[in-house]
Amino acid sequence: MFLRKRFALFAPVLLFGCAHGFDRNALQERLNDGSLQISDSSIAEARSLKPQLKFPCRVAVHFQSASGEWHWTPDDKAALKTWSDLLIRDGVASDVFLLPEMLAGKGDVKELRLAAAKCGADVLFVIRGAFQTDSYKNFAAAFNLTILGGYVVPGSHRDSLFLLEGVLIDVDNGYIYTAVQTEGIGKIMRPTFVIEDKDAIALVKTKSMAEFGGEVLQRMRGSAAKSQPGR
Repeated sequence: MFLRKRFALFAPVLLFGCAHGFDRNALQERLNDGSLQISDSSIAEARSLKPQLKFPCRVAVHFQSASGEWHWTPDDKAALKTWSDLLIRDGVASDVFLLPEMLAGKGDVKELRLAAAKCGADVLFVIRGAFQTDSYKNFAAAFNLTILGGYVVPGSHRDSLFLLEGVLIDVDNGYIYTAVQTEGIGKIMRPTFVIEDKDAIALVKTKSMAEFGGEVLQRMRGSAAKSQPGR
C-alpha cells in the first residue's frame, strides 16, 4: 500500500520531460545528402564555368525535400509567388514557374537542368528543406492522468527547427550564381493528446519561407545589378 501511494505521488513527475535541443549537424547532413552536388569530372572543369546569364531571365523552381518524412504543400509552393512577382516587377525575371514534377526524374541536378531546358528556362532554382522536432512536457502534463486533462490542458510542447537551402544554377553550363540558406524555429504548446508535430512544422515553414524569400530577392537583384554594363 505504501509503495502504491508513493508511486501515485510521483507518477506525474514521470510524465514530465525537458527540451533536449536540436542537432544541427545531423539536420545539415540530411539537407545535403549529395544529390545536388555538381558531378563535374574535375575541379579544373568546374573552374572553367563562367556566368552567362542575361536579365530578365526565365527561372524554373524545383522544391525538393531532404527525406521522405514530409512533403511540400501547395501553400509552401504558393509562397514563392510573393517574391517571384517582385522579381518580374523589377525586371530581374521575365517568368518564374514550377518545374513539372513529371519531368524531375530522381531529382539529380543534371536531370533537373535538362527538364528546365526543355521548359525554356535560363536558370534552375532548387529549394530544399529539412526539419527536426523536439518534444517535451511541462508540469501541467500531470492532468493527463485525468484523461480529460490530456485533451484540454496545454501540457506538451513541440519545438521544430527548419532549414531551407536554395541554389541558383545555370541551365546550360551548371554555373552556380548564388546559394541561399535560412533557418527558423517554431514552438507550440497544446494539450498532450491533441498536439502534433505537423503543426509546429507548418508554423516554422511559414516563417522560414518568408525570410528565405527576402534573401532570394536580395541575392538575385544583386546578380542582376552586377550584370549591367559598366559594373
